[in-house]
Amino acid sequence: MTQAELSAYVLGHFDADSSHSFETDRSVTVYSRLDNRKWFAATKNIGCRYLGIERAGRIDILNVKLAPPTVRKLRDREGFLPAWKMNQNNWITVLLDGSVTDEEIRTLLGKAFELAGIARRR
Repeated sequence: MTQAELSAYVLGHFDADSSHSFETDRSVTVYSRLDNRKWFAATKNIGCRYLGIERAGRIDILNVKLAPPTVRKLRDREGFLPAWKMNQNNWITVLLDGSVTDEEIRTLLGKAFELAGIARRR
């Protein structure tokens, strides 16, 4: 799934919007719920070496907010890394390089959107 496909999916399937919340890094797109403005996902194109990937070039990533037990289970799987620049207990980085299926990415986005809604009630 590309960043453009991911954006179209999120904005077409959830009551969410996107923004470029970091003035110092306009390449980060943040997705938040419309009802409570809570973030549930973010994308970025980043140099592979910043992620500890030993190859030249850049890669698209998705940071997604999930329950800590889910984050722990995913951390050891191909295509997943500890969250880049986010709380690593509640977020995980997903490589958008085809190593994680589009179906699984859509499922994770649904869980993240739901979790961000639950946070509102606390």
